[in-house]
Amino acid sequence: MIGATGKFPPDDQSAWDADRKYLIPRKLIQKNNVIAIRVNNGIGDGGIYGGSLMLMAKKDYDKQITNQVKSKKSYYQLTTSNGLVVAVYNERSQTVENFYPHIFSYYDSGSVVKPVLRDIKPSVSEKTLSAGYTDNTHVIEVKYPYFTIFYYTSFTKGNKIFYAVVRGQDNYINKVNFVGEEVSGRTTIGTVKKKNGALTDKYFLFGFTDTLNTLPDMQLALQQIPSPEDEVKYMKNVFASCKIPKRVTFSERKVIEQGISVIKMSQVAEKEIFPLAKGQVLASLRPGVWAICWVRDGAFAIEAMSKLGLYDEAKKALEFMLKASPTNQYVSYLHTDGIDYGIGVPYIISLTRYFGNGREESDYNENGPNIEIDDLGLFLTAFYHYVNESGDRTLLKRWDKEIRIIGNAIIHNINEKGIIRRDSGPWEHHLPGKEFMWASGTCARGLQLVSELQKKFGMEYQTFETGASRLYTGIMKNCLIDGSYIKGNATEQNPTDHHYFDAATFELFASGLIRDEKLFLTHMQEYNKHNRVGGDVAKGYMRFNSSDSYENQEWPFAGLRVAVAQKKLGSISESKKMIDRITLYASRNHNLVPEILSNDLGLYKGAIPMVGYGSAAYILAVLEYYKK
Repeated sequence: MIGATGKFPPDDQSAWDADRKYLIPRKLIQKNNVIAIRVNNGIGDGGIYGGSLMLMAKKDYDKQITNQVKSKKSYYQLTTSNGLVVAVYNERSQTVENFYPHIFSYYDSGSVVKPVLRDIKPSVSEKTLSAGYTDNTHVIEVKYPYFTIFYYTSFTKGNKIFYAVVRGQDNYINKVNFVGEEVSGRTTIGTVKKKNGALTDKYFLFGFTDTLNTLPDMQLALQQIPSPEDEVKYMKNVFASCKIPKRVTFSERKVIEQGISVIKMSQVAEKEIFPLAKGQVLASLRPGVWAICWVRDGAFAIEAMSKLGLYDEAKKALEFMLKASPTNQYVSYLHTDGIDYGIGVPYIISLTRYFGNGREESDYNENGPNIEIDDLGLFLTAFYHYVNESGDRTLLKRWDKEIRIIGNAIIHNINEKGIIRRDSGPWEHHLPGKEFMWASGTCARGLQLVSELQKKFGMEYQTFETGASRLYTGIMKNCLIDGSYIKGNATEQNPTDHHYFDAATFELFASGLIRDEKLFLTHMQEYNKHNRVGGDVAKGYMRFNSSDSYENQEWPFAGLRVAVAQKKLGSISESKKMIDRITLYASRNHNLVPEILSNDLGLYKGAIPMVGYGSAAYILAVLEYYKK
């Protein structure tokens, strides 16, 4: 045994987010060696899913880490998607790691979306000079000494084809071809050359057919090829339509624009073959492991869409959730402790997430499902921001019945303390759960905001308004400690308990539910002792100060929500510092926002690129900061 990470069943502990690095003792090294790797995989299609797999001298590893820290660059993968298919390029291996037939990672609870092709490599001996997104779009540009290769999927054509374009002089590009390994289905590659001024473009079109997808008309596709410039122009037009503050810095604009591209790439397009999948927004793009539609992440993405002016995209995302079927499977759920943790009434919106076929799914394990009542409140909040920003009163009228069902489900689950009863919480800890303030706060704010819309348009609003007031009073009665800070939940009583100091409480201030500047300052003073990484005021926040490596590293999402609250409640300079921190890291990592920054070296970890909890959270923080 040379090392282990995580724990095996029956007391298994996930460590999927941790880099495995094991030092082999010199005495074990022989002329011939066998290395055995044992993996317990609880989800997905198994195996080692990412990262570099190699043997190297320790001095070389140390040098690599030193260079990463010095450059602040630790992420080397670029994703292109048009909402239908997705491909991931690895600039270290100089290959397209995988080309997938759908952008979501699961069809349903038992079926993983496998790649069509993997290890797509150009037949070249030259090393790359650079790799990155062209002008913060979805087009990947890889420069070689004598030619350039562009990789992209097409928004302008809206098809399930992956494009690779080699641009250069004929004597250099004629020798370039591509090889790859078929994984599922059957692949067809079409090629054509076109003059481009003094240079030539050699196009490679990767089409495929499988049990669900028919082969595109490759002859027609070869006649109607979208150029890299066509795709860049499309996305730049999207940028131009967005309400980006004029005062943003150059670096902030690049992260915002790349974030808009990420949001666009993460939304399932209209031509998707699963009709109920259309409009859903993923929590992460591939290669991130959360290429699944979570309600919670999606709510923040929808709010960002609405505030940017991407109304069509926001509306589609909202209506995806309203139309998804079947839901309400957890109206009743009898747990092993004999308690029914079901919602008790119809609720419409998934209590965790949706799979690619549009069905509700609640991340079931040996502790039962995740039942997350906050998703109902977050959906109402997202709905409010769309209607408020777009002025689309007709959507409120059209879905009035459903919105009231969602709100009434929240009210039905307010307990005798005046707060949301025990549920799985903001970080998905399954059952029996706790009385999390995130759930009570997000539900209170969702009811409060929608009641404002109902009142504005002459609709019955008192039910939602009263429910929001009950929850606000319950929060202050049960979780305001010494008039100084809000604890994470009403169930735990000891400050040393796991979820007592919960970074999710920042949302009560960021959302606008609590507007007390003095309370916010004392809340932050207390939480800086427990949730700020290393207690360092120059760093961000972790979910909990616990022994769990996934929880106790820096979460940019948490810091960005703190930045929103700081701007709203008077700590404006502190808000800018937090935004600047994430801008710096993003600018060195293709302008993408990660799930996690490691505490020790600030390296990108977890799912990348994050959407709602990443790019959208960044956009919302910047928009709030520059808001007059």
